[in-house]
Formats: sequence, C-alpha cells, structure tokens
Amino acid sequence: MQRKRILFVNPHIEDFAAYDHFAKPLGLLWLASYVREWFDVDFINALDRENPREKPVSFKEDGTGNFQRRIISKPEELADIPRNYKRYGLSDSVFLDELEGVRTPDYIFLSSAMTYWYGGVLHTLGLLRQVFPHVTVFLGGIYAALLPRHAQENIPVDAIVPFQDLNSVLDSLEALLGVEFKRRYRLPSYDLLGEYRYLPLLTSSGCVFACSYCASHDLTSFYQYEPTQFADLIEAMVKTYGTKNFAFYDDALLVNSQNHLDPFLRALISKNLGVRLYTPNGLHVRFLTQETAKLMKAAGFVDIRLSVESTDPVFLETESPKSTTSEFERAIDYLRKAGFSRQCLKAYLLLNVPCQAPSGVEASMMEVYKMGAQPMLAFYSPIPGTPDFEHAKAITSVDEPLLQNNTVYLYRSGFDMDYYQHLKELELSFRTEAENDKAENGR
Repeated sequence: MQRKRILFVNPHIEDFAAYDHFAKPLGLLWLASYVREWFDVDFINALDRENPREKPVSFKEDGTGNFQRRIISKPEELADIPRNYKRYGLSDSVFLDELEGVRTPDYIFLSSAMTYWYGGVLHTLGLLRQVFPHVTVFLGGIYAALLPRHAQENIPVDAIVPFQDLNSVLDSLEALLGVEFKRRYRLPSYDLLGEYRYLPLLTSSGCVFACSYCASHDLTSFYQYEPTQFADLIEAMVKTYGTKNFAFYDDALLVNSQNHLDPFLRALISKNLGVRLYTPNGLHVRFLTQETAKLMKAAGFVDIRLSVESTDPVFLETESPKSTTSEFERAIDYLRKAGFSRQCLKAYLLLNVPCQAPSGVEASMMEVYKMGAQPMLAFYSPIPGTPDFEHAKAITSVDEPLLQNNTVYLYRSGFDMDYYQHLKELELSFRTEAENDKAENGR
C-alpha cells in the first residue's frame, strides 16, 4: 500500500521589517521527523534565501542576512504608520513553481510565527489553494497557538492545531490523521532544509521563568533533552553539509548547566570541529558559572546574547525576575575572564514595555556598557495571554493581531520618536566603540 504524503510549508512574512537572524523553521523540521514514521514528507520554505530562481541575496559570515522582499499595500489598519510594508520570501511565481514540482500531497501542514504575520500566512495559503485546491490543510505554529479563535475565523484551513508543545501537537495530528506516533525523542529532519550556512539547535523546550511580557512559559513545558547527542549531531552536520555555524534556539540554555550544557560542550570540544556557536534568544545570566564560560569559549561561541532586559531594580522585580544587576555584572566578569571581547557580548534591553520609563532604558544602556557588554535594544510587542498585554490594551488598541507588531505599537503607544532616534544613535555609538575596541586589542 502506497504511503500518503504530507507537505510542510513555512509561509511568507508581511511586515515593515524582517531579517533572517537565525530564523529557520525548526519546529516544522522537528515535527517532520515524527510524521515520517507514517507518511512521505515534502517541505517548501517560502523564506528560502538560496532558491536559484530568485535574485541572489547577500549572506554574512554567520549565514544570516536579508530575505527577498517586495513592497506591498499596507493593510487598512496600518495606514497611519509611516513605513513601507513588505512581503518577505519567494516571489509568487517562484513559490508556485516550487509547488508544481512536488507530488500532490494528501495533507498540507502550514506553519505560522508571529501573530501579526498572519497576513503572510493567508497569502501563502492562497497560493497553496491555487495548485492544490482540494487538499486538506492544517494550520499550526505560534499564531495558531496564541490566537486559535482568530485563526479559525480568518484563515480558511480545514483544521487548527492550537499548540506549541510537541506532545500536544502530536496528539492533535493523531486524531486528525488516524495514526499513532512513537514518542521517543527524534532529531529534526535537517535533510529537508536544503540550505546549510547555519543550522538551529534546540537542546531543551520551554522556559523556567514566567516574565510578564513573554508567553514561552505558557506555550510549552520546560524539558531538557540528553545533551551529548547534540555534539554528535553537530559533527554529522559538519561532515554531511559542511555547516560551521550553529544557533541555539533554547529559551533557557544555561539552566542546570553542570548536567546539561557543560557535558555537551565538553563532548563538542573533544571533537575539535572548528564550529561557531550563537545564542540569538538570549541567556539567563543567573545560571552562568565560570566553568561554563570557559567551556563556551573553548567550544566556539562567538556571539553571546544576554537576556538582561533592564538594570532598573524595580523593572526587574515586576517584569523580569530572572536576574539582578549584580548577577549580570558577575556573568560579564566570568565571560571577560574566559576571553570574550565586548563585541562578542550583547545584552538585550527591552524598549517601550508598558509603564516603563524611557529614561530608564538609556540609563540601562550606559550601565551595561560600563560593565563590559554591548547594549542592544529589543522592541516590545504585545503578546496575547501575557500580563503586559492587558497593560498595553490600556494604552492603545492591540486586540487586532496586526496591531501587536512592535513597530506599530511603538508608534501607537505614544513613544517620543525623537527620543527613540536618540536611543538608536546611542546604540550605534556603543556598537562602533565595541568594534574599535576589538580592532585595537586584536581580539
């Protein structure tokens, strides 16, 4: 009996700005590994930056860079925002060609990410319906998990899979597909990706904190996977695809590091693969030890993002009780002693959180730089289901997902745009100084 087929699709993005900063659809690749037990699988990535039929885009050394993009009309709800609106990803003609090149699937699993990107999901679905008008389509991903009712009312698919937790997703698919998946841990199906300048790693799911602006804690439970297998995975990816850049997608990578991250790093160091490692999601500084910092340096970490959010003690107590200023200072000291330059150490600082004093952001930037790291602004966007979402609603309308965009909220919240420009210039000056420090010190 011939096996049925499932087509996994990563959709287009519609936004004022989007950038491939380690933005691979790891969830789809991971889910595909389980689905392959029963189905043949195809994968199309609407955000494929290396499609030979598209105009070439530039790649940085780490594999990141711009998506293909084209200006489109702004949704009516965003008419007042003085920025161009764009669709990111493959052109319609190239995407349709990709669809024509796969065998007709029995099912399509369409993913989603940010709630305010649902317009890109809807556009991709329209293209899918042109080629496969009668194929059953399931919608999953972050948007479907956070706003299942909105998705049901606005995205005309056959079923919504409103979960991010892997076991819950598999439960839903078992009910929809009439199969039963083996629940032993499987590594992602990287072979489907087709582009290997960098690869994502996820050694744990969920987060141990429940910050008032973040939904990670509610979307999936915290669990750490057997760590040393990921050293073997990296070795296999280096040998198979020549990949040298690897980005951790963990939300809490440093938790229980003596039993999790440290053994993985020791195993990786012993393989001497010459890889470069990145932490785009930010690390919780509370859990960093001197031993872990030394291992990170030896293993090949080259860009470390630290989840600091603010140095204001009142803000940290009410919004993000995962670290203190003294814990951040201690972590920076560990990392600098391990040999990391300021340019390698970037501290995320939240901007425009409801009830946050803008002047506190500037003070935090000064403090972070004084401690030896490089401040980076992280723009707040209202996330449904979080405490801060309710606070944001008191400032401006955010119930429509398009209005949950960080750019839109920045304009609609009444933030002083001249002061915003000042903060951006300050951020740039700190980055320039960090680059000059590295050039002068030769490290």
